[in-house]
Amino acid sequence: MAIDMESRLGMRIGTFVPAESALAFRYPATSGGVDPTVQAYIGGVTDRNSRAPSDDHPKRGVVLVEAPYADFTVLPADLWSACPAPPAHEWVLEQIRPGGTPSPDAAGGLCISAMEVDPAIEEEFNEWYNEEHMPLMDAVPGMLAARRFRAVSGLPRYVAVYHLETPEVYKQPSWFEANQTPWIRRIHRHRLRTLHMILERVSLPE
Repeated sequence: MAIDMESRLGMRIGTFVPAESALAFRYPATSGGVDPTVQAYIGGVTDRNSRAPSDDHPKRGVVLVEAPYADFTVLPADLWSACPAPPAHEWVLEQIRPGGTPSPDAAGGLCISAMEVDPAIEEEFNEWYNEEHMPLMDAVPGMLAARRFRAVSGLPRYVAVYHLETPEVYKQPSWFEANQTPWIRRIHRHRLRTLHMILERVSLPE
């Protein structure tokens, strides 16, 4: 899978429990001069069939910190120090599709879909994601950006980040239809360790 090394973006995602811990995030000053994009969301793990929040998981706060991938070497070591506790889960990600597209500022909602895949079909899994699934997701009304990332650290290793006009986009028939092709049903039989979250944008104090 080809990656444009010059334009690719990196993302660090911290998920916090309780969710309100994310609202304390402040990007710490750093001599590296990096000025990342920072967004915060609150929501939770969903049941993929009912589209309802899962009763088995607490609500989470999620902070996205995004910068050119090369700048990740100078992000501060104390990135999450403003929060009352460290993240319950953290990913360091590199964008693998579609190139250097950044997080849109107008997003009111976010979907994070993460998974491992049986190594025996990993090549086909990436082919399906790039050639069928992401183009279908791009076409869902209210989809602002559909992107794929690979984890440098943190699991699951493959992470899709979907910026939405509102979280309600997830409940549209077009979203459901994009996830009902014969190819996706084949691939889903080989997924491992899945995580699916729907979240709503919140403001961080200045």
